[in-house]
Amino acid sequence: MALDATPNGSSSDSYVSVSDADAYHAKHLYASTWTNASEDNKEIALKMATRILDEKIEWSGSKASSTQALAWGRTNVTDDGYIVSSSIIPQPVKNATAEFARHLLSADPTGDAQGKGLESMSVGSISLTFDKTDTAGVMPSIVQEMLRGWGTIHARAKFGTVAVVRT
Repeated sequence: MALDATPNGSSSDSYVSVSDADAYHAKHLYASTWTNASEDNKEIALKMATRILDEKIEWSGSKASSTQALAWGRTNVTDDGYIVSSSIIPQPVKNATAEFARHLLSADPTGDAQGKGLESMSVGSISLTFDKTDTAGVMPSIVQEMLRGWGTIHARAKFGTVAVVRT
C-alpha cells in the first residue's frame, strides 16, 4: 500500500506521511494505539482521517490548483496575520490529521450513535430516555480544537455548521 502526502498533488490521499505521524505520536502520552498499529493500518487511518476532514470542513481560502486531489494547499489563508504558502500543508492540519487517525484506530465513530432509535427504556425503577439531537460527532473534540481557525466544521446531527474561530 502506498500513501501520497504531496501538497497540491493530483493523486494525494493524506495530509501527513506515516513518518511525520510517527514523529507526532512520539511526543504523545497516549500513543500506544498508534505505535502498536501496523504500517498498513496507519496508512488506512491517515487516508480515512484526511477524507473525513475534507468532507466535514469547509476550509478557509481556496484550492491552489484545480487538479489537486485534496483541499490543501490553499490560497488566501493566513495564520496569525501571516500568509500561508499555497504549496504546503500547515503543521496544525498535519497534527490534527495524525491525532484523528489515532482515534480512528481505536474506535469507529462513523457508525450510528449508540441509542439511535431508542425513545425510552424502563427496567423496574430504572428509566432511560435519550436526546436524539445530542449525538456523538465523527470528529473528536480535540481534533476540532486543533483545527480552530482553519475552516468551518459541518456538524453531523445538528443540521448546521459550527464556526471554528481562532482566539
